[in-house]
Amino acid sequence: MRFPQMRDYVIDALRSLADVDHQRVVWGRYEEGVRYYDDLTLNVHVLYDDCQVVPEPSTAVGAVLFEHEVPAFTALHAALDPMIDDLQDASDDVYITDPRWPDVVAAAAAALVVMGAAG
Repeated sequence: MRFPQMRDYVIDALRSLADVDHQRVVWGRYEEGVRYYDDLTLNVHVLYDDCQVVPEPSTAVGAVLFEHEVPAFTALHAALDPMIDDLQDASDDVYITDPRWPDVVAAAAAALVVMGAAG
């Protein structure tokens, strides 16, 4: 694995996407003195832009992903991308209350399992 730290970023993004309680409590909340921030936009950027495991996960094999992980990221892309196309810059609350959101949560959780990072 050429970029293990990027792999860690992907795992963190998946954990955030797979945890509805975390999303409701943490996403988009600014707290004075707290240096940690998390929201949908951050996690989408990690997956699509920074680590480029979505939309073409096969291009990340050897750098961030293993070959056997590609189908899980293809499934995540299939769940998340239509929502991004439809909802674009809508708030996190709009995303997490959309009836399609549970599919994204499930796909992220499945990718964590495949990566051996669940739990």
